[in-house]
Amino acid sequence: MAIKLVEIAALVMLALINDIKSCKIKNSITFPFIFIGLATNFFLDGLKGVTQSLLAAVFPVAALIILYALRMLGAGDIKLFSAIGAVMGLDFVLYTMAYSFISGGIIALALIAVRKNGRQRLLHLLSYIRSCFLTFSLQPYENFEDKTRGGTFRFSYAVGCGTLVCFAALYIIG
Repeated sequence: MAIKLVEIAALVMLALINDIKSCKIKNSITFPFIFIGLATNFFLDGLKGVTQSLLAAVFPVAALIILYALRMLGAGDIKLFSAIGAVMGLDFVLYTMAYSFISGGIIALALIAVRKNGRQRLLHLLSYIRSCFLTFSLQPYENFEDKTRGGTFRFSYAVGCGTLVCFAALYIIG
């Protein structure tokens, strides 16, 4: 188990650093950790470990693809969840995803409070919902390329927090 914790700590730290520097989580970070997770789980549990690791790597893509299509979540964030799943397994990645979205909500509320743009963000959300209903289509919620907008933050922060909370909840507290 210690090797997995070292792997997951390295993965999350590299992803955070890369996201801070380039506003992206690159494949050169996530893909090697998917393979490392597969190899580690093969070494620890044989074919059963690889199968579970593969399932845990594929699940985030299937579960979060709609958020990517709506531009509510970046592809790098989804691949980060996949790498976490490949290393730690399905239960860990499910809890990490849940804690990450809760952390993301808390971060978003804090940013709204600091930036004092709650009204602007609510109007943006209502405009988005109205546009979807009027056009009978799902439009991208955010333009990730536009870094001047005050409504976004790097979701890797939330994934980092979610991973820490998951680790604490599963291995320290209970």
